[in-house]
Amino acid sequence: MTLHDDALLRLLQEQDKRRARENFLAFYMRMTGFEPPEHLKLVCKLLQNMERDKVDRAMIFAPPRHAKTLLCTTLFPAWLMGRSPTTSLMSVVHTQDYAGKIGRKVRNLLRSPLWPFDDVRLSDDSQAREHWTVPAGGEYNGFGATAGNQHGNPAEWLFMDDLVKGRKIAMSPHMREEIWENYTTDLLSRLQGRAKQMMVFTRWHQDDPAGRILPENYDGRTGWYRDHTTNEPWFVLSLPAVAERDDDPLGRKPGEWLWPERFGEDKLGGMQRRGGWRWSALFQQRPSPEEGLMFTKDHIQSYDYGSLDLTRLAKYGSSDYAVTAEAGSNDPDWTVHLVWGVDEDFNIYLLDGWRERTESDKWVEALVRLVRRWKPSRWVEEKGQILSSVGPFLRQILARERLYIDRQQLTSSQSKEARAQALLGLGAMGKFHLPTRATAPKHLLPLIDAFEAELLQFPTGTHDDTVDAATLFARFIDRILEGRPAAAQPSPHGETLDDLFSRHEDQNRDR
Repeated sequence: MTLHDDALLRLLQEQDKRRARENFLAFYMRMTGFEPPEHLKLVCKLLQNMERDKVDRAMIFAPPRHAKTLLCTTLFPAWLMGRSPTTSLMSVVHTQDYAGKIGRKVRNLLRSPLWPFDDVRLSDDSQAREHWTVPAGGEYNGFGATAGNQHGNPAEWLFMDDLVKGRKIAMSPHMREEIWENYTTDLLSRLQGRAKQMMVFTRWHQDDPAGRILPENYDGRTGWYRDHTTNEPWFVLSLPAVAERDDDPLGRKPGEWLWPERFGEDKLGGMQRRGGWRWSALFQQRPSPEEGLMFTKDHIQSYDYGSLDLTRLAKYGSSDYAVTAEAGSNDPDWTVHLVWGVDEDFNIYLLDGWRERTESDKWVEALVRLVRRWKPSRWVEEKGQILSSVGPFLRQILARERLYIDRQQLTSSQSKEARAQALLGLGAMGKFHLPTRATAPKHLLPLIDAFEAELLQFPTGTHDDTVDAATLFARFIDRILEGRPAAAQPSPHGETLDDLFSRHEDQNRDR
């Protein structure tokens, strides 16, 4: 190599380092040695805009193994530290052990021979994998979503990557609430200065942190959205494995794959054909598929409300009580009362109902109205704290109104999915009927809409109060009495020929 060639090589190397310091996409390519696929180039553009203060809060939804963690939670924090060595970064993932693994990868980028920021290095006395600093004062802190103590660790940047680990955590209301409480009380209180937030998710559940921020009618589109509680703007980049819209952020046509070279038809085609909740949630970023995880549209039969003979039905009721509205929740549960009719073949018909977010005295009044109107044989409730507190008041009101009904309480120690098996069985046997919208009373239409939506989203939907009320009745099915057959209608022309033959055969059997 000539002296001229050596100088040219040094010049090219310096240009590459300078580009990597100024441009995140160039930094990605330098540190990995690869040119990223198109979807990662788009993510790089969004991250660059966050660093330039054009975006303060961003959500990125993408399927598993599509390099979102490498890009957003590993490379980007390292690049930020190189560009702003006085900044403080906080990275939160699903577990503390995983936080250590991510922190080590970010830390090791600063030790790499390819590291382009020559004047930014690790402090000699602080190089732990979860917590490390640089001499200029910048620091990195990594935590698990439900572990670790964030107190005393302020941050200008908050990275949150797959806070919900797997289906078991996603299906636990307690764990979802714990993760949300940690975000709203601990993590947000640590933000200062530029106060940047980035959420990187594979969507497991409608009620994940992203679902609690985005509008209830969020339909999976990329764009700007407002936190429905605080009104703060978030930019959402949603990258389904297979394009479903004409306005796809990558300009794909419906049916085209996100990363066809790595995860196309040959790798994911079988999972796509199986469909269901796993495909819809994890790969399409729609945690509530139209076809349902447990219930499908085939489980719901329809009937003509006006033509149903109510006189031959045994009538029952069931309720799912809630008091979260009284506690001032931003997204309270619903109290639901349902009235059921059962015919002689154990077909189950929804006759009436009530669904509201309100205080206990209002839903007690609604229950009293339904009991007075339908006079059901029994009413099924969930045994628990809510009923214990409101039960005496409910008994007093029913007695005052001289409405005497056998109220039965069931315990609910099993999971929601296990409790719903009885209702699923009724649906599979074609026994579960809802009135058609064309024939149902007008006041019942919102409840029917909510009921069908909850069934098809169960158990990943944000709310399932209507399903819970129906599940209580289905679990009680072995203790109810069926209705009676319709009485034979006499012929206006007297005894028919069929009647004559039937009576003749009965007389011959009696001889």
